[in-house]
Amino acid sequence: MASEVNQKPGETGRVDPRLFLREEELDNGIALLLASERAIAAALRRNQDTTGLNMPALRLMITIRFKPGLTVSELRDETGATTPTLARLLGELDKRHLVHKKTGGRDARRRRLSLSEEGEALIAPVVADLRSAMREAYREAGASAVAGTRAVLEALTR
Repeated sequence: MASEVNQKPGETGRVDPRLFLREEELDNGIALLLASERAIAAALRRNQDTTGLNMPALRLMITIRFKPGLTVSELRDETGATTPTLARLLGELDKRHLVHKKTGGRDARRRRLSLSEEGEALIAPVVADLRSAMREAYREAGASAVAGTRAVLEALTR
């Protein structure tokens, strides 16, 4: 969504193509994204012992938690995991009854993934930790930063 600064009167949702960002601003944004990824990884590591899951399994559960309903193929695309790795991790999570594989849609072979009640309970401290970090970051940045941050990240991940 474009800001009012980049819109002509009467126009909505149209971005001004004259937006100019210097390379150093773009580099700073990339560095901040990398630091954010490290903060997420640190939150996962802090909760690794309590969950009894390795980092790849925790990342998979977090992805399923925040994007429920993905098929195995979509999850593979989302995470970049290889098919054998994904199958192994999902097998481990399934064995511990942490994920549901629900058949749905026109193709009965495609199963949609979600966390089970046990999975939700196990991952709840990790989610609380991540929410706390996000809440504090948004409070520090201010209310006006929330929508802009979301818009940038959504555009980046399309």
